[in-house]
Formats: sequence, structure tokens, C-alpha cells
Amino acid sequence: MAVFRRGRVYWYHFTFRGRRIQESSGFQNKTAALRVEAKRKADLLDRRGGIPKLKLTPKFDEFVKTFLEWSKQQHRPKTHELHAGNCATLKRFFRGKWLDEINHGMVEDFKLARAREKRWGDEKGSAVSAVTVNRALSTLRLLFHYAERCGFQVSNPVKHVEFFGETGRTRIITLEEERAYLATASQPLKDIARVMLDTGMRPEEVFRIEVANVDLDQRTIFNPFGKTAAAKRKLTTTTDVFAIVQRRAINSNSKYIFPSPDNLERPIASVRKAHDGAVRRAQIKPVFRLYDLRHTYASRAVMAGVDLPTLGALLGHTTIQMTMRYVHPAEEHKREATMKMEKFKAVSAIKLAEKSQMVTTISATVQ
Repeated sequence: MAVFRRGRVYWYHFTFRGRRIQESSGFQNKTAALRVEAKRKADLLDRRGGIPKLKLTPKFDEFVKTFLEWSKQQHRPKTHELHAGNCATLKRFFRGKWLDEINHGMVEDFKLARAREKRWGDEKGSAVSAVTVNRALSTLRLLFHYAERCGFQVSNPVKHVEFFGETGRTRIITLEEERAYLATASQPLKDIARVMLDTGMRPEEVFRIEVANVDLDQRTIFNPFGKTAAAKRKLTTTTDVFAIVQRRAINSNSKYIFPSPDNLERPIASVRKAHDGAVRRAQIKPVFRLYDLRHTYASRAVMAGVDLPTLGALLGHTTIQMTMRYVHPAEEHKREATMKMEKFKAVSAIKLAEKSQMVTTISATVQ
């Protein structure tokens, strides 16, 4: 038994199944403190005293393995890959900590420390983006949700952590930037970008278009994938997109419109290097992400007069609120809106003046 005095009160400490227990006995008498220690040990052996009856809380890096095994069965490959990468980062900060030991303050420390880190492989040494930090926090939050469902007595420390703002990353490209980008883009990026700009499909949706889901008679593309029912939708193609999918469907030796160059049985996985190269060659600044082509489609659709419910159905959204996040009017469109307001005010003022003049004339005639 290990009992020691701290101030006026006796404390005890011992190791139970690899976990160090150190607590105050609450007594100033050593004999009483020894009795409290003995009772605490008995409670632990009976799986009482605050420790779950069926399971003892594991260490973070041990539970990560369980979480990733669950994620592999529960999520799509790309989502699982994202969680796996985030867990590798999280383990650097929380390795060796018990799950119920990680608190709100530790998560805040992780958020700030991660935001100050430099991006791996970046020669300019730029800091990790807010989006990257937020994705790691999302993984950590999900991990604790899963731990709770597994029966561990833990409190989710991410619950009250405020995520970084991400609105500044969205870019709507201009028609001039689009021409320069497509002129320097290699295949299949050029065709993928055109499909995204004309349909608003997500990158992974375009990657996974199957020949069987292209209706050349109806000129439609059916997307059977997605987390929600709304994401599973049929899209009518523009003339440019129809020409692309028709040509690729006829000439394809794979079931995919955009097969992987390494394995025709799988869809292409990424065009990030080709995209970054096209943006660099086109000398477009500030740069934009491939996903921004989807935002560009949404904003152009609104400018063209497409109503929000219809746009939401085209984008595969379940709510109008989600659709609104994709609408970013261009500066030119904002100027046109202001000019329309000015014109409306001027016309209203003229009508009011004419009405006042008419009333004055009628009044003078009556007199």
C-alpha cells in the first residue's frame, strides 16, 4: 500500500491493470486513509467505483484500431481513408492518454498546435489549413461518439470546441479563368472539369460514372451513389457533356467512363496533380480547388434564373440551406443587381411624380 500526505490530507496511489490510480482519501488520519484505499481497490475489482461494469476505458491509440475497423465497414473507401489519415495525426498528440482522460482543454491545445504546424512537403512552409484541422476534429468527435456507443463511460471533449471558419476557401472561377484552365488541362482532367462545370456533379461522382448509367437516347447520366437519397439522381446533359460521355462510352474498354489508367476495373481515383499543373500553367491566382467547379456551376445556375429547389435537386442536396452554401454571386452579378435596384427606384420616383402632378392638375381643374 502506498499512502502519502499532501498538505493535511492523505492520498493513495497504486496501479490497477496497467492504469495508475492516484486520489485523495479525504482524511487526515492515516489509518482511515488506508481503509479508503482498500475499499477503492475492492470496488475496482468488482468493476465499480466509476469504471464501467463490462468494459474498462482503453487508451486512445488502442481504441483507434477498433474505430478504424468499424469505419472500414461503415464508410466509403475515401471517407475511411480520410479518418485513417486523421487518426495518424491525432495519435501524435493523444498517444498514451486514456480516453476518459482527454478533455476539452486538450482538444483546444491540439487545435491550436495543429494550426501552427507546417504542411508536409510544402517548400514554402505554409501552415496547415483550417479545413485540415476541422476534418481532424470531426474524426475525433466521431471516434468519441463511437466510444460512447461501445459502452465506455466517456464524455465527448469535442462537443464544445469551436471549429475554424472555412468560408474563405471557396472560389468561383470566371469565364476567362475557365478558358485558360481548360486550354492547359490534360486529359482526362479536361473532360472531368467540363462535366463538373455543366452538371455540378461532385468529383467522385464524375470519377465513378458507369457506361451502364449513361442513357444516350435520353441524354442523361444517372448517379446511384451518395450518402442521402437526394444524392442519387438523374441529370440531363448539356451538348458538350453529352458529346464527352458519348465518345467515352463508345470507346471505353471499361465499365467506367473515366477508368483508372492502372486498372480498368476501377474508376480513376484522383486528378489532383493534373489540376494543380493546369492551374499553374494557366497562371490563375488565387488558385482554386477542383471542387470549386461545383460551386461555380451552382452560382452560374442562379444567375441564369434557376430556382433554389430545382438547383438543390440538381446538386443532390436534401435542404435549401445546404444549397445556399453553394451560391456565391460574382461581383459582376452584384453590380447588375445594384443597377436593377437603382433603375427600380428611378422608375418608382417618376411614377410617384407623375401621380402627384396628375392629382395637382385634377385639383386645379375642379377649383
